[in-house]
Amino acid sequence: MNAPTNIESLLQLERIRVGYPASGGLHVVVDDLSLALRAGEIGCLLGASGCGKTTVLRAIAGFEPLRAGRIALLGDAVATVATALPPERRRVGMMFQDYALFPHLDVAANIGFGLHRMPRAGRRARVEAMLDLVGLRDCADVYPHELSGGQQQRVALARALAPEPALLLLDEPFSNLDIDTRQRLAGELRALLKATGTTVLLVTHDQAEAFAIADRIGVMECGRIVQWDDAEALYRRPADRFVADFIGRGTLVPGAALGLADDVEVLLRPECLRHDPGGPIRATLVEAGFRGPGYVGSVRLATGELVEIDLPEGAPRQPGEVLPLRLVEQGLVTFPR
Repeated sequence: MNAPTNIESLLQLERIRVGYPASGGLHVVVDDLSLALRAGEIGCLLGASGCGKTTVLRAIAGFEPLRAGRIALLGDAVATVATALPPERRRVGMMFQDYALFPHLDVAANIGFGLHRMPRAGRRARVEAMLDLVGLRDCADVYPHELSGGQQQRVALARALAPEPALLLLDEPFSNLDIDTRQRLAGELRALLKATGTTVLLVTHDQAEAFAIADRIGVMECGRIVQWDDAEALYRRPADRFVADFIGRGTLVPGAALGLADDVEVLLRPECLRHDPGGPIRATLVEAGFRGPGYVGSVRLATGELVEIDLPEGAPRQPGEVLPLRLVEQGLVTFPR
């Protein structure tokens, strides 16, 4: 399943293929992939390492040639198999995974690096505007090594936004930050991007980042988009077993294990089974742990499947105890076996 394209889109990828020469032929990394982003929309390619998501960014930026398909920006083709605009003519900004800040330049000079064609006064005004945008006005004369990881990220973002690109590409924007900083900055980054009206495509392997930042998310597997949707739809209405297993916490179990039809598999999220003294389902508690704000338990169903559930106050927490459970059928996701 590819993301739909339409003429209103600022960015369109139409059945692109990207690969590298290899012994015996072409090693295809991205194949028959399509997506579209409207102006001001934040899209995300989400997937495990090696699924091709960063290769898609590199093709859009002009660093990788197309083997098939077409890339259009603002309605004009920037890449086909036969022709391709060079990166500097695509109006595409890119923030690299390692930020790629120049260590010998201070913050202001880093931000203004891509503005060399502007008059000096205009360049200075633009740099000051970017410093204000990312909250680093007091750091203009500071060098990258004197900044925290979060501040370095802001400088890299300001530098990418300074030339006013039509499209901004973000490659794993939080990979160099600790988990607490990631969570804090994810919402701030979305707010900054929305405030500027920037159209963005980012890649990440982290679901929490994708959910916190993106309007639309494409789950990728083996160089293809399996499902392109908003976060809630991916969680509540996964298109297939791969997305169901990849997004959120959950386990696929036979319907018969829950008293349902034996020709279906059921996606059991932790909230799908509730502790209920009168519940008809019996499961043995394997382990329990406090995750904040409550306890999470791993239980084994009578048919042998191991699933995770949320444990309410008062529920047994001693391994080996038998828990009576009730299935919450509202919104339950099933797949034919």
